[in-house]
Amino acid sequence: MWLLFLMAFAVQGILSSGGTIPKRGNPEAYMNISEIVRHKGYQVEEYEVVTSDGYILTLNRIPYDRNQHCNLTRKPAVLLQHGFAVEGRIWVANMPHQSLGFMLADAGYDVWIGNNRGNSWSRKHQYLSTKQQQYHAFSFDEMARYDLPAMISFIVEKTRNSKIHLVGYSQGATQSLIALSSMPHVAEKIRMFHALAPATTLKNCQSPVAKLLLLSDDVIKVFGI
Repeated sequence: MWLLFLMAFAVQGILSSGGTIPKRGNPEAYMNISEIVRHKGYQVEEYEVVTSDGYILTLNRIPYDRNQHCNLTRKPAVLLQHGFAVEGRIWVANMPHQSLGFMLADAGYDVWIGNNRGNSWSRKHQYLSTKQQQYHAFSFDEMARYDLPAMISFIVEKTRNSKIHLVGYSQGATQSLIALSSMPHVAEKIRMFHALAPATTLKNCQSPVAKLLLLSDDVIKVFGI
C-alpha cells in the first residue's frame, strides 16, 4: 500500500516538474486554475502577490458570471482559501452548479481564489529556490501571518472594496482564525468570515496523505508532496 502511495506522488511530482505522461481521461486534470475556469466558459484573471517575507503567491479571479462580459457595478468580493495539502482548484473542480467558485460568481460575487505558499501554483520566491531548504521553512503559521494578509490587502486595493468576504476550508479556516484574531488591521477588512471545517489537529486523521507526512523531509521533497 505504501508503495502505491509513493508511486502516486511520484507521478504528481513528474507532472508538476513538466515531465511527459500521456494525457488521457479528464483534460482538466492537466490544467491550471485559470485554464479550468476558461474551460468552463467563465472569464478569469490571474495575479501574483508578493508577501512581506518574499513568497510569490498566485491569485485567480472570476470577475463575472458565465453570461456577463463587463459589469461596471462594484460587486461584493469574496476570497476562497483552500485546505491542507490541496490548492485553489478545489473551488472549481466540479461542474459549475456544484463548485462554490462558480456558484458565487453566478450569484453576483467577485470571486478570488487564493493559493498558499509552496502549493502547485505558488512556488516562487523573490530570492529563494524551491531546491533550497530555507524555502520550505514554513508552516500554517506563516500562511496566516504573511500569505492571507497579503492576498486580502491586494484584493481590497484592486476591487476598491473596503471589506471583503472570506471563506476558509480546513487549514484555510484555521489560518484565517489565526490571522483575524491576532491582526486587527486584517480583521477590519473582512465583512464576514465563513469557517468551513476548521482543522485543529491531524492526530487521528486517517487520510493517506497525512500518513505520508510521517516520512522524512528528504523523501517528501523528492516526491514534491
